[in-house]
Amino acid sequence: MTSAIVECPHCHYRFNYEFIPAASFYSIRLGTLRIFKCPRCKDLHKFNITHFGKDPSLPTHGDNDETGIGVKVWALLLGPLLALIIIPYIIQFVFRISFAFAFIVPVTLALIWIAVFTVYIYRKASRKIGDNSNWGY
Repeated sequence: MTSAIVECPHCHYRFNYEFIPAASFYSIRLGTLRIFKCPRCKDLHKFNITHFGKDPSLPTHGDNDETGIGVKVWALLLGPLLALIIIPYIIQFVFRISFAFAFIVPVTLALIWIAVFTVYIYRKASRKIGDNSNWGY
């Protein structure tokens, strides 16, 4: 695993973050930024993953359930995509229309949903430092 030294923008907790490059099952990856929960304040924030290395004086946290974005966020990201991919098969079977026509609209809507929800999460993670509101995730 690769390690990076990161700092929470809210509580300024510094720690070593262990992750797999180019992949994540517990965070949202946006280039050099990742959105995940801070192990101390338990809130979603954007973390800049550019300071590679490991500081032995800092605690180590990995890309796991502790820092994960939560099942609710993943369900809101991927649930509509799965539902709207299954809908064309049902439409094709019931109405006997071409699969290409039945497939284009639902999948386009699903991709728009994922893009909009990702922007929403990104902006939520970018909220000002003084805001201590809880998301409920």
